[in-house]
Amino acid sequence: MKKKVISMREAISNIRNNSTLGIGGSLIRRHPIAAIHEIIRQRKKNLTIYGWNNANDFDLLIAAGCVREAHSSYVGMANVGQAYSFRRALEKGIIRFIDHSETTAIDRFRAGASGVNFLPSKSLLNSSLYVENEYTKPMKCPFTGEEYVALKAFQPDVAIIHAHKADVYGNVQLDRKRMMDNETDILIAKSAKFTIVTVEQIVSEDAICSSPTDTVLPKLFIDAVVEAPYGAYPTSCDTRYDYDLDHLLLYNERSKTEEGISSYLEEYIYQVRDWEHFLEKVGIDSLISLTRTQGVHQS
Repeated sequence: MKKKVISMREAISNIRNNSTLGIGGSLIRRHPIAAIHEIIRQRKKNLTIYGWNNANDFDLLIAAGCVREAHSSYVGMANVGQAYSFRRALEKGIIRFIDHSETTAIDRFRAGASGVNFLPSKSLLNSSLYVENEYTKPMKCPFTGEEYVALKAFQPDVAIIHAHKADVYGNVQLDRKRMMDNETDILIAKSAKFTIVTVEQIVSEDAICSSPTDTVLPKLFIDAVVEAPYGAYPTSCDTRYDYDLDHLLLYNERSKTEEGISSYLEEYIYQVRDWEHFLEKVGIDSLISLTRTQGVHQS
């Protein structure tokens, strides 16, 4: 069996300029922020990014000039405020944004995960979101003649999700106790040609085998595993740790202006070596204060 654990730098090197990227997480929860930082640090350009409900993951990439087109049902900071870099880029015509409903975004990932080029949907009919373009076409059922909308599949070149644990072979698990359903991330991971998973911890094969029903993504769907403790920070990671409201508020305030977000990128991404250095900058006391579950999970 092939071992798939590699460094963050090597994993992100698989993302090419002008490629498409699926990003996991929802609202301010379990986005692969450690990977987002490395994408920015490697100065990737002209990416098309796909997501379900997005926040500072999209906003950071857009602020850093990595994005030319974005797809999501929502880009904002939830209870923290607006995604200012996203809004500014949209108003200035720097990026193209394709607005989806939550249902159609999931359906597009579901189509990609199923290996089909599109899925039919009725959810957009008579909706203001229904705009015919290269991603959405009218169609009729070949059996009944009923009207549908054909939704083009999300089939990203690379997908990145953040999970709780995996073994070295790429068997990915989510903790049994978690705050929300995680099915969308599973679809995102399965929809891509190359899938990277960042995890809170690498565990033994025996630990994975001891709780097989927790394995939401078997190794055949995963191409690279990166161990990244607190890899979703400052967003939350289910019952592992809460989101850092203070840091998100700091980010939100700095992102209100181009000068502010530029200084944030310099201070927290460009001028740090890697994710571990970033966590050192944040401070262990801050991380411990956010942590809900202490100790190691099934090592």
